[in-house]
Amino acid sequence: MSKLNTNQIRAGGLASFLVTIAISIVLIGAVQLFSPQTNSIVAPKAAQAAETATIEPTIPPSGSNCSDGELRVGDLKTMDAEWQSQQPNLAQAAQAWEQDAFMTGLRVGCDILEPGFRWQGTFYSPSAQAFFLTDTADIRGADFDPNDAVKLPNTFSFGAIWRTLAKAGFGDDTVLNPSTGVSIQVNSKATPFGPSDVPANAIVCHVALEYLGEVRDLFITLPDGTVYRHSFP
Repeated sequence: MSKLNTNQIRAGGLASFLVTIAISIVLIGAVQLFSPQTNSIVAPKAAQAAETATIEPTIPPSGSNCSDGELRVGDLKTMDAEWQSQQPNLAQAAQAWEQDAFMTGLRVGCDILEPGFRWQGTFYSPSAQAFFLTDTADIRGADFDPNDAVKLPNTFSFGAIWRTLAKAGFGDDTVLNPSTGVSIQVNSKATPFGPSDVPANAIVCHVALEYLGEVRDLFITLPDGTVYRHSFP
C-alpha cells in the first residue's frame, strides 16, 4: 500500500473520531439542557452558623421563694413546711401583747430586707377589743361584738391553693401582686372577706395575679378550692 493511501486512511480515521466526540458533546449538552434543574443556593457562612448554633432559652425561675423579691405561684408549694414552724412564733408575739389573742387572719409576702417569706399574722383580743399585727406590732381598734370574731383554723394548706391556681391555668412563674400577697381570713360577720356570694364562715384566700398585663383578683374558699370573683354592674 502506498504512503498516500496510508495517510488518507489515517486522516479519515481521525476525522471520524473527531466527529464522534463532537456528536457526544452535543448529545450531553442537549440532555443537560432539557433535564430538570435543581437550583442550589449556598447560604452565607454567618447564616449557616446561626442555623447550627444551639440557642439556650431564658426561662424565669419557677418558685423563687422570694429570692428576687417577687412572690410567685410556685412559691405556694414550699410554704406549708415553713408555715408549720412560723405558727408558734406568731402566737408567741401576739400573746405577749394580750393573753387571750387568737389569730383571725394571715398574710404572706416577700421580706423587704432579705430573701424569704414575710409572715404577718393578725390576732384579735376580745378583752382589748383590738387587732394586733405580728410583724409591725401595730394595734388597731375593733368596733364589733367580740362574740362575732372567728378564729382562723390552722388546717388550711398552701398546696391546695397552688393546685387551684394551676388548675385555673396559672403557671408557677405567675407573679402575685405585692399589695395583697397571699391573704387568708375567715369570711365572718365581724370580718367580711370576699365577694357577696362567698359562704359565711368559710376560710377564704385572696390573691391578685399579674397575668397578661392585667391584675386578676381571685378569692378561693378552702379546702374545696372554689374560685370567686367580684362582679361589677
